[in-house]
Amino acid sequence: MNNKAMPVVSIVSLKGGVGKTAVTLGLAGAATSRGLASLVVDLDPQGNATSILRTHSSKTSVANVLEHPTRAEIEGALTPCDWEIGPGEVDVLASHPSVIRFDSWTHPGSAFTPKLAKALNQLDGYDLVLIDCPPSLGALTREALAASDLALIVTTPSYFGAQGVERAIAEVEEIRKGVNPRLKLAGIVVNRVRSVAEEHQYRMNELGTLYGKAAILKPFLPERIAVTQAEGFGTPVNEVKTPGGREVARIFDKYLSTLLRM
Repeated sequence: MNNKAMPVVSIVSLKGGVGKTAVTLGLAGAATSRGLASLVVDLDPQGNATSILRTHSSKTSVANVLEHPTRAEIEGALTPCDWEIGPGEVDVLASHPSVIRFDSWTHPGSAFTPKLAKALNQLDGYDLVLIDCPPSLGALTREALAASDLALIVTTPSYFGAQGVERAIAEVEEIRKGVNPRLKLAGIVVNRVRSVAEEHQYRMNELGTLYGKAAILKPFLPERIAVTQAEGFGTPVNEVKTPGGREVARIFDKYLSTLLRM
């Protein structure tokens, strides 16, 4: 981990609609339930995490931090949210549509000067930082990986999902070799699994064969309406008091334990 024992985790996917933001927020909810202080960095220009967290209004955003990665700028951009369910807390480095202008860099990793890493290295007081990346391998995802200790790849049990995992792993390795030697692959989250679907079973077996069963986080995340309900209500999934909500919350808590042990 970094020298302040504040693990920074990038949640990555190369395909929209796989539930990347849901995984980010599920981990934030699990951390809050444990009494941890978490920071969610919303690097996705769509700003879904910012919206679902019901982030308080701020004059600045992550775009300002990328432009001027100073301690004053990042501290000024931090904002609380309405997820203060206790005993922990969640702060947000909110997204803004203008952050898309930082996503056009395409040069090799060795020519890359990370800005988000510089800003986060000036922060303290958090037990965990979760970075919600855009669903692409542009400069914003590289910013996230360059600032992270761990990369968590999210996919679904589908043909295109498996292809996205391969490209994401290659990107993690490139950033590790060229920019951030402490970066590690934390694992692969297989989301929206239907246990009775033959195609899902086939793709899960395929992922295990390609990347090793140890790389796949267990248990798989099942497809549950509770996740959609939580997003619609703007609350952590562990606040959805249904069997499905409790099941998913337990899985996120297990994932969190795995990440904190790395």
